[in-house]
Amino acid sequence: MWFKKKIELFNHPLVEKVDKELSSVLRVDLKTSDSEILERLSNEEQKQSGIVPSYLLSIYENKKDELMKFTCYCYSKESKIDHVEEYPNQDDTKQNHSDSKTIGLSKGFSITYAIYYYFLSKDDNDGLMNYLSVRRIPYFKKFHERLVKYFHESKGVMLSDSYIQYLAGYDKENVTAEDIDKAIKDVQEMDDEHGAFWISMLEENEEEYVIEVNKSLKVSVMYGEKIDIQYKSQDWDEVKLILKLHIDRKFDKIISIVKK
Repeated sequence: MWFKKKIELFNHPLVEKVDKELSSVLRVDLKTSDSEILERLSNEEQKQSGIVPSYLLSIYENKKDELMKFTCYCYSKESKIDHVEEYPNQDDTKQNHSDSKTIGLSKGFSITYAIYYYFLSKDDNDGLMNYLSVRRIPYFKKFHERLVKYFHESKGVMLSDSYIQYLAGYDKENVTAEDIDKAIKDVQEMDDEHGAFWISMLEENEEEYVIEVNKSLKVSVMYGEKIDIQYKSQDWDEVKLILKLHIDRKFDKIISIVKK
């Protein structure tokens, strides 16, 4: 007789990897002390959700980027909320308010958001509401409303400060030199209608610095609202140089080249 091994999410390598990646993106420490206590609490949380562990693991396997975007967006929004000031007379729950910020950056914390994500992706509002109630989340009705909002808004969120996109539809975040080499090779093989790509770099002031390249070697430099330069490059080696300066954020050097 064959026995199916039970899935343990808390110590699963994929869950641990996502926890670490999320901590890096959010620039916070991942706490791993009191691991036995954290594991017990996580297992209780999973049991209360009623979700089969294999279903949650499939989110990590097949929807990792979407889960990370949702988690990061939720963390960012929730950490800015002062729940006491926002709901001073809220009587959704009889629970006393302590710390109603909902995110703990301890080992396995992403499992909480995988549970939220599961209910939201299934559009199971009743299931999520019941789960939050069982978990005794303070002001759970209001929190449910925010989670639904975060789920839809997070789909357009970037986890990186750079991305590359082809006119043909391909896109990727966190642009590297290898991505530039691939894009230059790909664009030369595209038809005229789709023969272009662009790379965007986001600055801390939220301005977007973009360079677009088409297969005829035309380079468009659009930096913020003030700079919009069209340049005919000499060859693909020069295009590669410009783009690698771009991802290194050496914007002044690029302007000196394209203004010649």
